[in-house]
Amino acid sequence: LQSESIHKVPKITRMAKFSLAVVTVVAASLSRSEAFAPASFSNGPLLSSTSIHAEPPLAPLTKWGKPIEDIRDLHAKMNASPKAEFAPTVSAKSLGIAGDTAAQLKYVKENAVELKTRMEDNGAVIFRDFELMKSREGFEEFYTALEMKVCLDPLHSVSARPTVDGNKNSPVYEAVNKESRKNFFIGMHNEFVGTRAPRAAAFVCLKAAEEGGEFLIADGRSIFRDLKSDFVEKLYNRSIRY
Repeated sequence: LQSESIHKVPKITRMAKFSLAVVTVVAASLSRSEAFAPASFSNGPLLSSTSIHAEPPLAPLTKWGKPIEDIRDLHAKMNASPKAEFAPTVSAKSLGIAGDTAAQLKYVKENAVELKTRMEDNGAVIFRDFELMKSREGFEEFYTALEMKVCLDPLHSVSARPTVDGNKNSPVYEAVNKESRKNFFIGMHNEFVGTRAPRAAAFVCLKAAEEGGEFLIADGRSIFRDLKSDFVEKLYNRSIRY
């Protein structure tokens, strides 16, 4: 879950916030192969992340999973299970590669499997002090090295998010910042629009906001744990999904 602006939000445990030159990669609770490729393209070759000639495929269809026989039992078991660390940080300074973009790209390529494993196990991974990702081109090199496959924004049909370079086929989108929506707070949410949802997403700040601008992410698993069982059961029985 993430929020695209700062506002008063309910108390949520296990939340991370950051600003300036920071990259975060967020995954849904799916298999690693699905988290890095649209479902219908998972057996095909990697798509070119930097190509502006071919339109990326649609975001993969949302997968809801099998019906849950006893939601209260599942809720109890999850609360009894150990909690995984949420959103561990990878610092280029701690790795001794700050200021060296070639070394940073090499690190991502050589540790892609481990980073993707941590992303799934921990919900998200935060990258700090990586100059590589301070430009659009470097950001594309980053997620290509991580072997993330691109797809169209689920909201592309309504043009809610412009692309960074203005090309309609670019895989790098800006946040929802239309003038008509300036008075609307975009709270914690998943990157999904009902029928389609990307399996993973990477977020970056290429230009810091003059004021505020922090980016929040929350652990959806912890939010699920914190809900009361009666409420969880009521939502599930009413087929309310988020």
